[in-house]
Amino acid sequence: MLEHISIERIRNLSHISAELHPGATALFGANGSGKTSVLEAIHLLGTGRSFRTHQSKPVIQHEQDDCRVVCRLRRQGRPLVMGIEKHRDGTARARVDGENVASLSELARAMPIVLLDTDSLGLVTGPPEGRRKFLDGTLFHVEQSFLPLWRRYAQAMRQRNGGLRRGILDADSAWRQELAETGERLTQSRTQIADTLSRQLADTASKLSADLAGVSVVFRPGWDRQVGLAEALERNAQSDANQGFTQVGPHRGDLRFMVGGGMAADVLSRGQLKLLLVALKLVQGRLIEEGGNSQPIYLVDDLPAELDRAHCASVCAQLGTARQVILTAVDRGSLEAAWGDGPLELFHVEQGQIKPVS
Repeated sequence: MLEHISIERIRNLSHISAELHPGATALFGANGSGKTSVLEAIHLLGTGRSFRTHQSKPVIQHEQDDCRVVCRLRRQGRPLVMGIEKHRDGTARARVDGENVASLSELARAMPIVLLDTDSLGLVTGPPEGRRKFLDGTLFHVEQSFLPLWRRYAQAMRQRNGGLRRGILDADSAWRQELAETGERLTQSRTQIADTLSRQLADTASKLSADLAGVSVVFRPGWDRQVGLAEALERNAQSDANQGFTQVGPHRGDLRFMVGGGMAADVLSRGQLKLLLVALKLVQGRLIEEGGNSQPIYLVDDLPAELDRAHCASVCAQLGTARQVILTAVDRGSLEAAWGDGPLELFHVEQGQIKPVS
């Protein structure tokens, strides 16, 4: 659980700190007041990156060299302090319990984040890369052996592609063998989590909207599964050499979201796609809860601006009161109405300052 957060020099947040409580916290304030920047700071601490931009410069306050986020967590009954500094040149430094971290994945392990927003429709409608990241990000928290396996595959892919580009094929059979071994194992993990995701998504999505009844997930591994990956790589070896890169394998995998036999992106309205996106994130959170060592923190950004009151209430009902949830909206009334009768800690955000409201 996130107990305290301190944010320095992120966008219009010069220096703020807040004590947080279990359950739901609502941040409300005018557009541009800084409430989404608070979520951005928490996301930065838990993942090493912003959810609004891929660059460091826009996140860091104007004319400042760096930004910093520090928090105190309670994990498995004991306190834990972690922090991150991001510099304008793109470099970063992070610590967990006083120790420098070798990889930002250590931040994600310590504080899982599930972001519920409706600005990321590319997860449903965009290119496969985003869906692979979603699937692998879930597996990272659910299966402890997944990250080392993924790194082995990625390293073999880089080595083989480098050799293909330079026309060096002497060791290609060895790289193909490594790709086949790690790729088959990686795909087995993805297949299992995709099956679980499909089952839970069908239930969760239908509870948010009757229009999403029957939604399903189809996993595409990245090659023709009528043959093994080793054979697929061998069949494509000459074509790969001609093209200079590996054309089949898990790096080409994808998820397809289907409704009534058609692609969700083609048959659903924009509003329905937003609800499907939220349902996906809710299911991701539950999978992390079931398989991870830490409860995720749910960041819910301005759903009342995108969804009507009834659907907002449905989303909040799915979140329940046993999770730590941080929500934002322009006015407190929309958040209170959506959350219902459960306890809700309120903070007013104005001109980069945050104040508790009794």
